[in-house]
Amino acid sequence: MTRMAVAQIGAQAARPAANLVRVESKIRQAAAAGAALVVFPECALTGYMLGSREEAEAAALRADGPEVAALTALCAELGVHAVAGLLERDGGMLYNTALLIGPDGVAGRHRKRHLPHLGADRFTDEPEPGGPSVFETPFGAVGIEICYEVRFPEVARTLALAGADVIAVPTNWPVQSRNLAEQFTAVRAAENLVYLLAANRPDREGDADFVGLSRIVDPSGRVLVTAGEDGEDLLVADIDVERARDKSIVFEEDTFVVRPFADRRPETYAL
Repeated sequence: MTRMAVAQIGAQAARPAANLVRVESKIRQAAAAGAALVVFPECALTGYMLGSREEAEAAALRADGPEVAALTALCAELGVHAVAGLLERDGGMLYNTALLIGPDGVAGRHRKRHLPHLGADRFTDEPEPGGPSVFETPFGAVGIEICYEVRFPEVARTLALAGADVIAVPTNWPVQSRNLAEQFTAVRAAENLVYLLAANRPDREGDADFVGLSRIVDPSGRVLVTAGEDGEDLLVADIDVERARDKSIVFEEDTFVVRPFADRRPETYAL
């Protein structure tokens, strides 16, 4: 069993120093609770509700910048991994990114490909096509999708097909999207037989109110632990990655067994 955590915290737009302090505090709290991985909300380091490309670029950070270096040093000190969201500046490009940061530095990077007309995503760039964002860690394979991408079943399915044991979902779900927290998280976990760790925020930024409801869901779709709509929180649960690697559901040996992955027929799905 591996203990994992989800941090439900807010963020301040274009105030990375203040956001970094909040993230570091939750990493220490997660490590003290025995967690090997802690997932933070989308754009936790930079804020999200920016009003122009110029504002978003001014708030953005580099993946090789001092803020990420500080998180790497903390992860090395505590022996943990963290999935942290930020607006990422890379040359002249601007991305909505989630980094998997470990004791040795950035172990994985997912740049959001499905961009809603909301917040900073109105101004970020779509990344070049690439394979599923699945990254090996000492405790299993971690896949990453960001916020709106949970609406697309293909994203979670390709992560699972690529071997993800756990799908981390950094989000900024506003109150209008509460069904994503309450329904889509359970469905994505159950249909892919993986653990899903969704980290949302409970605060207000700009004219957006966020719904909270961060949660950890098991491969059957059962919610192991959930946060409320208000207030910051740290959710912790013990994860058995072997459950996510067994893609059979046995109701009764020899008479009622379903294998949702082995029984796929992708040759019939082409449009």
